[in-house]
Amino acid sequence: MWSRPVMRSLAIALSAFMLLGGPSAFAAEQKADAVAELVIKQRGLAGKNTFRVTKGQIVELRWSTDETVELHLHGYDVLAKAKPGAPAVMRFKAHATGRYPVTVHVFGNKHSHRGGHSEKTILYLEVYPK
Repeated sequence: MWSRPVMRSLAIALSAFMLLGGPSAFAAEQKADAVAELVIKQRGLAGKNTFRVTKGQIVELRWSTDETVELHLHGYDVLAKAKPGAPAVMRFKAHATGRYPVTVHVFGNKHSHRGGHSEKTILYLEVYPK
């Protein structure tokens, strides 16, 4: 078992880490390595529906839309809400390789649930090894 001083030091370090923004704090200070300008029109993504990056990159997904949307990057658990005239940004470090969907959970003011959980995949993020 750890001693009380060690536990106190860990608690202080964890508190400071979370106050500084947790794991994404570093990303806010660094220039993005991979940026995608993404436009949602008529409930679909204009352009390609796949964005490829390399593990370790700072990624920035910039969303603009013609109606209010709530977006979720699965696997990374990043959420964003974009509105017309108020774009949203998802910024994170690509730490896990794989293929991850970005889904819309809400269009306008209505959840996309119909007889259970329903969502629309609008983009796939593919993270490749270095």
